[in-house]
Amino acid sequence: MQVCENCHIRIRGHKAVCPLCEGQLTGTPEDPAFPVLKKRRYTSREVMKAALFIFFVSEIIMGTIRYLGGQRAAWATVVMLWAPLALAGMFITMAYRYHVLKLINAEFYIAMILNILIDRATGSHSWAVSFVVPSLFLALVITNFVIAFFMKYRPSEYLTYALTAEALSFLQIILIVNGVNRYPTLTVIFLAIMLIFVFAELIFLYQDMRNATARTLHL
Repeated sequence: MQVCENCHIRIRGHKAVCPLCEGQLTGTPEDPAFPVLKKRRYTSREVMKAALFIFFVSEIIMGTIRYLGGQRAAWATVVMLWAPLALAGMFITMAYRYHVLKLINAEFYIAMILNILIDRATGSHSWAVSFVVPSLFLALVITNFVIAFFMKYRPSEYLTYALTAEALSFLQIILIVNGVNRYPTLTVIFLAIMLIFVFAELIFLYQDMRNATARTLHL
């Protein structure tokens, strides 16, 4: 019988991946009840090659449009900035498709970088660092806890991601002090909420925090 370590379920028969989370299975597979027909499957390498080709084609086309269109084609610059992050998101999805928390956290950070680049490309109006990034940091921490609750993860399995997001979120104080964040009200409110999360973890999950930190830093 096969077992999924993520979902903590046992699976009869012979499965390539878990039917719930598509994670890898452990244990001994059983003989299938019916013959399995072979299907043409594209490998991760083939998908990445196709994505890389599409990326270079889009960059060449957008670069040409930007040069020929001048300021009227300023949108092409935004697309050129977005394309590398979309490619990175594609690669991260392929690499972490069997680990929900890693995938979600990576996608959130890519979204933050993408919004900052778009903001800068459109005139640095500060909307990204003032509204989008603070909201994404708070949403990321909450998402980590929600996923951990429904997936029944142990604290040592998700606290590292939550602590990393919380620590990085406090770097926004530098942006406020330096005046990069022109509308800091929302950021300050969300940082206060983040601080409440930190104290809650220190009080109720201190030992789990130590274990998660030690395992991550190999202490």
